[in-house]
Amino acid sequence: MNTVEGIFNKSKDSAEFAAGYLEYLASLLKRLDTKAIARFIGELEAARRAGRTVFVIGNGGSAATASHMANDFGIGTRTGDGAAPFRVLSLTDNAAVMTAVGNDDG
Repeated sequence: MNTVEGIFNKSKDSAEFAAGYLEYLASLLKRLDTKAIARFIGELEAARRAGRTVFVIGNGGSAATASHMANDFGIGTRTGDGAAPFRVLSLTDNAAVMTAVGNDDG
């Protein structure tokens, strides 16, 4: 099985690494369970219709991804046809609370 490190170690140059990495990503994407993705989309739509809040979270670099996802869902999914927008909140967007918890609770 290929890994990014394996692809890097086998590559002679950046172009070869890029080609190997893209091939690796394509193989991962082919393995995704599209029925599970459809169920997740259904859950998101149900939450949207019911006016529920969708919470997203990430750790490290994924915290930035969670923040970006919250922006995409909250702003990027507006349809202009009067459909209710997503209520979405990234739990990693309040740095003051996160650092206080880390400081106070260890």
